[in-house]
Amino acid sequence: MSKTKLAVFAAKFTRKSLRLLGKGATTLPGKIALKVSPSVIKDLSKNKNIITITGTNGKTTSSHMISEMLTSMGYDVINNISGANLASGIATTLICEKGTGKGDKVYVLETDEAAFAKIAGDLNPKVSVVTNLFRDQLDRYGELTHTRDCIANGIDMTSAKLILNADDSLVASLGKGREEKSIFFGIDKATMKSNNVKYPAKKGVLEASSDAVYCPNCNVKYEYESRSFGHLGNFKCPSCGFKSPLERFGIIYDGGISPSMDNFPFSIKDNGSGETKDITLKIPGSHNLYNTCGAIAAVEVFEEVTKGKTNDREIFTRACEAQSHVKAAFGRMEKIAVGDKNLCILLVKNPVGLDRSLSFVAESSDADALMLCLNSNFADGKDVSWIWDVDFESKAEDLPSKIYVSGQRYGDMKLRVTYSGCNVTESGDMSHVMEMLKKALEECPAGKCVYVLPNYTSMLDLRGRLVNELGLKDFWK
Repeated sequence: MSKTKLAVFAAKFTRKSLRLLGKGATTLPGKIALKVSPSVIKDLSKNKNIITITGTNGKTTSSHMISEMLTSMGYDVINNISGANLASGIATTLICEKGTGKGDKVYVLETDEAAFAKIAGDLNPKVSVVTNLFRDQLDRYGELTHTRDCIANGIDMTSAKLILNADDSLVASLGKGREEKSIFFGIDKATMKSNNVKYPAKKGVLEASSDAVYCPNCNVKYEYESRSFGHLGNFKCPSCGFKSPLERFGIIYDGGISPSMDNFPFSIKDNGSGETKDITLKIPGSHNLYNTCGAIAAVEVFEEVTKGKTNDREIFTRACEAQSHVKAAFGRMEKIAVGDKNLCILLVKNPVGLDRSLSFVAESSDADALMLCLNSNFADGKDVSWIWDVDFESKAEDLPSKIYVSGQRYGDMKLRVTYSGCNVTESGDMSHVMEMLKKALEECPAGKCVYVLPNYTSMLDLRGRLVNELGLKDFWK
């Protein structure tokens, strides 16, 4: 028996055993397989249709969107829906997930940024999406330029078509020297200007976050004509002239209306074919405009690559229509009905992610209570000082008056919330989280919502408790 066959057998046996014990088995089977045969990912990826998604925020949501869109288009999609995005999780998916057997098989794989540098060449995807780059787990990744270099190293080991965020200066810089295989998506420049109509005194120019302020080529500070959020925007280096590239896929929307509303209307334009389609946002939030645009771009480019077509209007139409089938992934804007009220979970794991989610809650008409959960396990990053980089203050007046705080580092979060001028209703570690959540739901009026903003391991902990309390599906199902 070859090493690869032995690795596959060992992984499947481990998976079956763990599932009998009620475990998710999303990483250990792959970890064992890689021990038996380090080349198992490369061996199993040969001649497969693979799409990878990497970046700081939006990986799980984007991969979920792409998967549901392709499924609705008749493909047999296999993905690592649990979010197990290291080499072990990728190996588990390739070995253990079999799909339906109906339609052409496509693997849609969310991939950790650091892991991407090591396994991208083995996967050799047809299409590779890079969502964005924000500060995240500095104790693990280091500075953003290092993360960008990890992704660049992975890209250069593949022949993939690249789907890059034009509004993120670090992501856009990945297209330099790779112009022939780079395709950009983002918010239409004119639309982005109107994104700041709420702040006319600033004339559409807002200070960018410190995540990527300087040009990586000459270390000169970028100038912004307009921004969407964080450091994403219409940027230009006044020294070397590097600027936000013209996107092939662009979002057009009314900046006077909040993307936090359900079924938010917007348009997407394919500048390649000249087609524009009016659609609605299936998962609310301004960040999901980017995720939706990137997903549509990935689906269209994948079909173009596999079918040998370019700028095909029919493919673009199919991709846009498929977006109507998208639903939220677990923990990512996941809304759960609890009687006549709702519970909504929004994963947050870095400054920009928490800032976006707080803005969403502040703009939501149904927000009755807010719960913040903060852990500091290895998967979260041990350093939680990043919460002080989040702009709580500008949103304090619009946040719900009832704020609950939980997690291993509830004391740190309680202090941050208190400094913003908000009052914490109740706090305690994760052993008290269900007690507080039940109280929040009991006091929540009919038709209103309790919003929970946990970081990664606190989200898994909370969701595990909700499986028992509310009968939800496990995240790996």
